[in-house]
Amino acid sequence: MTDKRPHSRDRLQSFDKSVRVFGMRKQKFIEFEFSVGCTELTIELVMLYPAFKEFCDVNHVTEITSEPSIKAEFEKVSNGYQHTGNIINLGEFK
Repeated sequence: MTDKRPHSRDRLQSFDKSVRVFGMRKQKFIEFEFSVGCTELTIELVMLYPAFKEFCDVNHVTEITSEPSIKAEFEKVSNGYQHTGNIINLGEFK
């Protein structure tokens, strides 16, 4: 799935969007919270890593926060994929 809309038509463009990875399932599904504008209001989602990466790219996510305990597991899943750009900085967990 590719976002074919011009970025300028994104009505949420002016809001900060973030994800917080909080778990892994079967060492391939990423469990995370997604927020737009207000970090207190989130939606929980579960996606395979490639879908998660695309979701972050399409939504111009600038921050990934996570508990240190899942950092190694997340890196293990993500190591098999090519990363382009700096939307997702896998080394920076807060």
